[in-house]
Amino acid sequence: MILEHVLVLSAYLFLIGLYGLITSRNMVRALMCLELILNAVNMNLVTFADFFLIIPN
Repeated sequence: MILEHVLVLSAYLFLIGLYGLITSRNMVRALMCLELILNAVNMNLVTFADFFLIIPN
């Protein structure tokens, strides 16, 4: 995938999770939204690790 596409998808996931975390009153729903935020962060880490992969000689 292209870097920009993954970053946009990750930003959408992060914003959905943040909105759900702020507005939720149920603890289970808040934990699911927190998991969305963590998945977005992990997606960014994996994407940048793949994009900036430097192969040593």
